[in-house]
Amino acid sequence: MNKVEINKITKYIFIGVKPQKADLAIIFGTRHQESLLKAFELYRDGFIPRILLSGGVNKETKKIEAEEMARHLIEMGVEERDLILENKSTSTLENVLFSKRIIEKVIGFDNIKKIILIVKHYHSRRAAMTAKRYFPAAVKLIPITYEIYGFTKKNWYESELGRKKVLNEWKKIPKYLSQRHIEELSRDNY
Repeated sequence: MNKVEINKITKYIFIGVKPQKADLAIIFGTRHQESLLKAFELYRDGFIPRILLSGGVNKETKKIEAEEMARHLIEMGVEERDLILENKSTSTLENVLFSKRIIEKVIGFDNIKKIILIVKHYHSRRAAMTAKRYFPAAVKLIPITYEIYGFTKKNWYESELGRKKVLNEWKKIPKYLSQRHIEELSRDNY
């Protein structure tokens, strides 16, 4: 890869904005604590009143991600009543589809204007594209990212793992676009 390709991939894959007040945050399933620290900061600082935890059985830990995340967030000081669990999903698409059903049932999209999406830095575009495809167009999506695996937006191409993770996203996006599982973003979407 040359610098032009690296810059093109970096600019496209890594999205994220500064926190702003929202009606809800969704954590996309993970076993990593970084997502919880980010969610706790947003909750503590008054950016979000509720957190939807989306994640079924983790392939590596064999534990239910949503339940594990809830346990840790409660230990950190998040009120249990402010957590909503979706504990069946095993993919980004399922995170969005199953969370959508829960939001419709528990809160109602009429009561939601903004949703913070708490996602891994290299996964932020595809997660937001999936949410855009299935959530109502009137809902503003706010991707808030966290770094993981020891690489950043600035140096991902320098490590084997960084290249693997980022280029995997780069390859998945056209495939999922053609299957209509995701929808392209414009700067107006986030």
